[in-house]
Amino acid sequence: MIVGVDAGNYEVKVVNPRGYDRFPSDLGEYRERNLEQHFSEDDMIVEYEGKRYFAGTLAKYESEFGGRMMGDSKAHQDCKLRVLIALHRMGFDTYRLVVGQPISRHTKVEKEKIKQMLIGYHSLSINGKKTGFLVQKAEVAAEGGSAFWSQVQNGLVRIIDVGSSTVNCATLNYKRYVDKDSFSLMIGMNTTKTQDCWALARHIVTEAGRKWGKEDVVKIVGGAASALLPHIHEYFPRADVIQPLVAGKYLPPVFGNAAGFFRIGVSLYDYQVRCL
Repeated sequence: MIVGVDAGNYEVKVVNPRGYDRFPSDLGEYRERNLEQHFSEDDMIVEYEGKRYFAGTLAKYESEFGGRMMGDSKAHQDCKLRVLIALHRMGFDTYRLVVGQPISRHTKVEKEKIKQMLIGYHSLSINGKKTGFLVQKAEVAAEGGSAFWSQVQNGLVRIIDVGSSTVNCATLNYKRYVDKDSFSLMIGMNTTKTQDCWALARHIVTEAGRKWGKEDVVKIVGGAASALLPHIHEYFPRADVIQPLVAGKYLPPVFGNAAGFFRIGVSLYDYQVRCL
């Protein structure tokens, strides 16, 4: 099974040939509860390598030290657990993955760390259901820029990927990355005291406008894409929102990276997928 996993700091998004999945990225400590409340279908008790965790909505509401680890790199244990939980939820035996890393830390060293922590055999339990699976291969793509492959377009294309803790701005020219015009901003929808979309859009445009032209084609992706579009459109009139097509269905912009990762995986692993 080829899978694109966007292990975001707010939500984990997954795309595979049979569809898609999403769940909260929250992780926290496990504890015995006197009052066991059901919060959502994403309540998860995870057991991995001899340790128990609350995950998803259960961590959000019941872990005293729960939360979402933010940052500009995905080379850490929280990200590993997010990906493994996503694979467990799909229920297959063998996977070939493409995951993401912010542009600012998309280096050989960081990518190798992520690959090494994912490749291999893993066994974990979620809500009492134990399963084992093999991650046969894993590749690390650039967040933001990868969303381009969920809605491919010729010519010069700028991508603005608005996440919870980073904003990745990528440039592709006839399907080739342009590093000098690509960058990450260490700010996102969940890292500021205010969630003022106009102010965030102005900050993004201020930085992007140093190298990008006013008439450039700009594609916006991420959970806040639709909310930011009117404000970014004031500065980049050719801006619009990416809506990835998966299994004949248009998904919300938040799936842009996961869908892009999946399409990269199809190309890398030479796999024919007829449903997309």
